[in-house]
Amino acid sequence: MRREQFISFFFIGILAFIIYEIFCIFAPFFTAIFWAAILTFAFYPIYSKLQKTFPKRNNSIAFLMTIAVFLIVIPPLIFILINMTTQIIEFTQWTYSYVREGKLEQLIEQIRKLPWIQNAQTHIFASQPVKDSLSSWLLGTTKTIGNLAASQAATFTKNIFFIFLNIFFMCFLTFIFFKHGAKIYNFIFEIAPFEKETKKALFKQIDETFAAVIRGQLLTSIVQATVAGILFTSLGVPVPLFFTFLIFLTSLIPVLGAASVWFPIAVYLLVTQMFVKAIILFVVGFFGISLLDNIIKPAIIGEKTKLPYFLLFFGIMGGMKLYGLMGIFLAPVVLSLFFALIKIYREKYT
Repeated sequence: MRREQFISFFFIGILAFIIYEIFCIFAPFFTAIFWAAILTFAFYPIYSKLQKTFPKRNNSIAFLMTIAVFLIVIPPLIFILINMTTQIIEFTQWTYSYVREGKLEQLIEQIRKLPWIQNAQTHIFASQPVKDSLSSWLLGTTKTIGNLAASQAATFTKNIFFIFLNIFFMCFLTFIFFKHGAKIYNFIFEIAPFEKETKKALFKQIDETFAAVIRGQLLTSIVQATVAGILFTSLGVPVPLFFTFLIFLTSLIPVLGAASVWFPIAVYLLVTQMFVKAIILFVVGFFGISLLDNIIKPAIIGEKTKLPYFLLFFGIMGGMKLYGLMGIFLAPVVLSLFFALIKIYREKYT
């Protein structure tokens, strides 16, 4: 091995080790860094326009944008989290009462008496073991959800200091990303070990994917959840905030969509002979909630991600299991980068 090669390998080894150490140092703050970056990316177009209008007020604009972002995001988020925990516990108690008072069996009998069920000659709900299994599953599931909500509430109370500390870090980092975002981006672009054209293609893919997920999927989910929340509250659906949050989550996941939440509720209203409410939920659910998915997303996202829906579905589900809510944003980016790298590889090396 020549001396120059040895020095090169040694340098790369030292660099890799230092990068690993830096990653370990900043790992405890990864969540705060990630969400600060997401918030900055979401609102950066507004900041960029203000910066161009007032070029000599960079610090002031970054500071005001940071305050504006956290006034928009943090108070509603804390309000939703607190109320969500309460409503999940209420939903658990309601489900227990519903099963123990025999209302589940009454519902099954009502379903069996429906003409189209009788015509199908189904005996799915006929046997007592099936009813008992359904009751046990429902009680077990709601107990798990209730225990999780209670534990999260306890964790939130115990760690309230660290939660506010994380919010402070997010606030500070958001200011830094607004103020120095362009420099950080250029620095990463310059040190990326690829050819210039390759770097341009990869960074463009990352930008477009993040824009698609944040400004497309997230905005669509917020609009759908808002419409659903107003509708659920107006119709008197139990624990409306809980089901609204489910609408928000499911609308972020391809294939499942918001219909996986509002449709079963509409069927329940129909089976329990609340016909007017069921019809309203069917109509508004289809035209006012699910149809938004086909209007807003294509307008904002377009074909930017270029990912097959089934891959996006499994990717987001796997990403959520691996990273939690961060997986909703990370999974599409990883998948997009994979396909971008495959394309570059095929063009350059095959």
